[in-house]
Amino acid sequence: MRFIIIFVFLMTQLFASSAAYNRGEALFFVKGCSSCHGPSAEGSSTYPRLAQKPKKYLIRKLKDFRTGKAITVSQQMMAQFANALSDENIEDLATFLSKHKRVEIPDVSDDYLGGVGS
Repeated sequence: MRFIIIFVFLMTQLFASSAAYNRGEALFFVKGCSSCHGPSAEGSSTYPRLAQKPKKYLIRKLKDFRTGKAITVSQQMMAQFANALSDENIEDLATFLSKHKRVEIPDVSDDYLGGVGS
């Protein structure tokens, strides 16, 4: 009987985590996070990498931004985005980002651009 209870509990946690990951992924792209942080949340010279950061760290930072705690101009800009996030949204985004792996984006072939571009 204990095995069944443990199994059901683990399956529930796995499904909940999977659902949170999917909601977080949708939020990441719908809210425009990928515009600055990149499609793989890899960051750039200006914006930090978010992929595979600790979940608790991401939650704390987003909640700080939501309350207006910002030191740099980039952080002040984040306050505008975080202000619209609920606690559930923050949890989902943190789940997605903490588990996110690099997304391979194929380069556009010159054939599609007529020899212009990549």
